[in-house]
Amino acid sequence: MALDDEKALSLVTAKRDALLQQAKTLQISTSSDSGDNIEWGVAPYIRRNNVFYIYVSELGGHVRFMLDKRPVLFSIIEDEKAATNIWARVRLKFTAEVSEIKRGGAEFNMLCDEIASHHGPVMTVIREFSDFHLFAINPNKGVIVTGFGSAFNVTGNDFRLESRLSSNG
Repeated sequence: MALDDEKALSLVTAKRDALLQQAKTLQISTSSDSGDNIEWGVAPYIRRNNVFYIYVSELGGHVRFMLDKRPVLFSIIEDEKAATNIWARVRLKFTAEVSEIKRGGAEFNMLCDEIASHHGPVMTVIREFSDFHLFAINPNKGVIVTGFGSAFNVTGNDFRLESRLSSNG
C-alpha cells in the first residue's frame, strides 16, 4: 500500500523521531549459523550521521557473533513508563551492516569520548578494557510499529517509511 495519508505519515514520522531521540539503548539479537544458539544483549548507543555506535564486551555471546560477522537484528523500544499503552509501545527493529572500529585511531578516540559524554564516566573505566569493541551499525531495512494497526516497512539509515504493513486476517 502506498503511503498517501499525510497526517498519518506525519504522526508516524514524529513517533519514529521521538523514539530515536529518547532511547538510549539498542537491543541486539543474533544466532549461530545453525540457529540453535541464540544470543541477545543490550547496549547504550550514540548516533551520528544516522549510524549507531556501541561499545560492548566480547564476554557477551552476541558480541562474539558480531565479531564473527553473523547476521544481527537490532531493536529499539519505547520506555514502558513513557508509553501511553503498554500493548502498543513504539518499536523499531532493523537489520544493518556492522563493522568494528579498531582501537588506537582518531575515530575510535573521538567516538569513545562522545559515548562518555552521553552515557557517563563508566566509559572512562571500560574504555581501556581489551575485551570491549567499538562497532558502527549502519541500518539498511526494518519495521516500525507505532500503535495498533500502525506498522511500516522502513529502509535506509534514516528509516524512511516505505510501505504500510497490513494483516490478512
